[in-house]
Parts: sequence; structure tokens; C-alpha cells
Amino acid sequence: MANLDPLIRLNKFELEEKQRVLAALYANVGRLETMKSGMLDSLESEKDVTDQDLGDITMIQAYLAYLGRVKRDVARFDQEIDKIEARIDLAIDDMREAFGELKKIEITRDRRLKEIRDENKAREDALFSEIALEMYRRQK
Repeated sequence: MANLDPLIRLNKFELEEKQRVLAALYANVGRLETMKSGMLDSLESEKDVTDQDLGDITMIQAYLAYLGRVKRDVARFDQEIDKIEARIDLAIDDMREAFGELKKIEITRDRRLKEIRDENKAREDALFSEIALEMYRRQK
């Protein structure tokens, strides 16, 4: 029977790589969410400033232009987040599959080791029984 330990190490390494990719994707989503939140906070503070001076047409026009740009940027962030979340779903499925494969190999290895231990125990028991019978014969 082949030794499965190298295959297990390889699968663990591949699983860890998949976990790193998934962590990077989550970090990208977090970064985009932070940027989006910062833009929305900035928009809110600009709105407060504009509300204080409603008589200044230039300020209102600048705010409306800024509002349009923020809406476009937020929509772009939402699209990017949706794309990354789709990649996250695929990465999670890929990681589950790799984990399942790793567990199958580990279970196979454990079964083989148990089978070898059982065979060795049976041989040992047979040997001890033979020794005991030989000792009994010599005593007679």
C-alpha cells in the first residue's frame, strides 16, 4: 500500500492556498465597503454644510455635482463588491471540495493504518499462542 502522507501534505497545502485566496477576497470586499462608507460619510458632511447655506447657488450646484459623482462611485463599488462576492462563493465551493478530498484521503490512510495494526496484532497473538503452547508441551 502506498504511503498517503505526501498526498495529504499536498492537499493541506492546496487547502491553505485556497483559504489565503478567500481571505484576500474578503479583505478586498472590506476595503471596498470602507471606501464606500467613507464616501457616504463625506457626502453627509457636505450635505450638512450645504444645508447651512441654502442661499449660495454655487454651493448647491457643486453639491449636486458631487452627489452625482458619489452616486456613480457608490454604484461602481457595489458592482465590484457583487463581482467579488460571486468569486467568494466560487472560492468557498472550491475550498469545500478540497477539504472533502483531504478528508477522504485522511480516512483512507487511517483505515489502512488500522488494518495494518489489526494484522500485526493478530500475528502477535498467534505468535504468543504458539509460544504458550510450546511452553505447555515442554512442561509435560
